[in-house]
Amino acid sequence: MDFELMQNKCVEVSGLLKHFAHPQRLLILCYLSEGEKQVSDIQEAVGLSQSQTSQFLKRMQNEGLLGQRREKNFSFYYVTNPDVVKLLKTMQKIFCN
Repeated sequence: MDFELMQNKCVEVSGLLKHFAHPQRLLILCYLSEGEKQVSDIQEAVGLSQSQTSQFLKRMQNEGLLGQRREKNFSFYYVTNPDVVKLLKTMQKIFCN
């Protein structure tokens, strides 16, 4: 591999891994790696208050990790990058089995 390309990719991957550094954010991302979820389902699954869940979701959406879809009065979130889902699934295989 080209060293300059590898260097650029290391910067990119390092930035991505920073998003995984908080346990609650990582838990939300792992849960969403299974597919799109409604906010109340996310909140219940991760055991956070509505306020905390909303803060984490909004931050991850602003960082480009999550997308949001609204349907009537409900908000649904999903992981926007399929490579992030692959990475999360790989980490689950290594650490959660």
